[in-house]
Amino acid sequence: MTSPNDTVYLVTGANRGIGLGLVKALLARPDTTVIATVRDAATAAALRDELAPLSTVAAGEATRAHVAVLDLSTAPTAAQVLAALPPAAAVPRVDVLVNNAGRMAPMVPIAAAAAADLRAAFETNAIAPLAVFQALQPRMASDNPRKQPPKVVMVSSTVGGIADQEAPGGAYGASKAALNWITRALHVENAAAGLVAVALHPGWVQTRAGAHAAEAWGYQGELPETVEGCVRGMLEVIDGATRENVSGRFVTYKGKELAW
Repeated sequence: MTSPNDTVYLVTGANRGIGLGLVKALLARPDTTVIATVRDAATAAALRDELAPLSTVAAGEATRAHVAVLDLSTAPTAAQVLAALPPAAAVPRVDVLVNNAGRMAPMVPIAAAAAADLRAAFETNAIAPLAVFQALQPRMASDNPRKQPPKVVMVSSTVGGIADQEAPGGAYGASKAALNWITRALHVENAAAGLVAVALHPGWVQTRAGAHAAEAWGYQGELPETVEGCVRGMLEVIDGATRENVSGRFVTYKGKELAW
């Protein structure tokens, strides 16, 4: 069972890139439990092996890393989410949900975006994150020993910005704009619960997704941010996030507020 003093994080899309970076950084902290979700059983087995050295605990102590299979290519039901996770008896609550899993789509002008790409992108990038939150909401109570408010972090992108459109984003941009709207709605509608909900842009990071965008836009240089730098900034924002400073807002991993 998770220690009552632990902060419990759930990170989706945790097998590579930003997700994996977040999980490893969190496991380096004391008093922390991480649930890391991946798409399939083979990936889960590989991630368990990779995280094993980071999750070593003394005999009789709680497991610090839990790897769960949760396919978010289609939005899961609440029952599917809960069935994938450690039982409530082992991990009774989730303090911070980081909806990181996402689907890339062709970075084309919106007039050229295919309907199939739009449906797939919205399913994974907007509907699935909401479905995961809906399933976990009963466990995201703020009655933990550290009196932390529950937090949901939607990993977004400036490609989903409406006021500032830097480059063609196709279905991906449209789906992230929808995710931003959902984030703001969760903030507004869950004030009584003290929920902190933030749409967080991680920067243009040296990941497979970042390289995909660079190729589509004809960018030739090195991408400006490393996974390590991105994760460090994201965790600073997440750790310090409150209802007053970033909740209900669209911010960068450096804490700068962005226009919707």
